[in-house]
Order: sequence, then structure tokens, then C-alpha cells
Amino acid sequence: MLNERGEVTECTSANIFVVRGEKVLTPPLNSGCLEGVTRGILMEIAPEAGVSVVEQALRPEDLHSADEVFISSTNRNLISAGEVAGTKIPAPGPVCERLNELFDAYVADYVSRRLASAAR
Repeated sequence: MLNERGEVTECTSANIFVVRGEKVLTPPLNSGCLEGVTRGILMEIAPEAGVSVVEQALRPEDLHSADEVFISSTNRNLISAGEVAGTKIPAPGPVCERLNELFDAYVADYVSRRLASAAR
């Protein structure tokens, strides 16, 4: 989805990320994108994987020239995009895979802490 300035904001119900090298770019909240829970957690934990997440206005051409494109969603975690409007993109990419493993570990830790807390 694009905002009134023609900038990429999000998918219908997911946040979008573009990978360039080891840097991950995502639209800033003032673009009109969702303030996604998964997006927020990812921005917090990505440095643990040596990945910098930067909020930056994105144009459609940024997706076409990306090393990787992935989306995040509360009910789907991270999903690599293999194609954007006919442009093939390597998927799953190594940065998305690394971040997905880190996110899975974060969720598992969160759930076990909540279960331990509830058992008290």
C-alpha cells in the first residue's frame, strides 16, 4: 500500500521491510503504516543478530532493487517475499531467516516466562 506521497507504507495487514546488505529498512510510523507489535519487537531485538533496522521512507522502486523483502505480522511472524509486482527477489533471504530465528526464540522465551509466572 502507498500513502498520498507515493511512499510504501505497509501490506494490507502486515508491516514491510527491505534489506540492503546488513541494513533493514522499514517505513516510519508517520508514513501511515501500522504500529505493529511484531514490527516493534523486531526493531528492538534485531541488533542482537547484528542487524540494524532503520525507519526510512520507501518508494516502490526500493522494493524492486532490494536484496530481500519481507513482511511481519502478529499471526504470521516474518515471511520473505519472493516477488514484488513481477520482480523476482531471492527468498527466503539470510537476513530474514536470521531475524525469524531470533523472533521465534523471543516468542518461546516470552511464552515460557508467562507460563512460569502463571504457575506461581
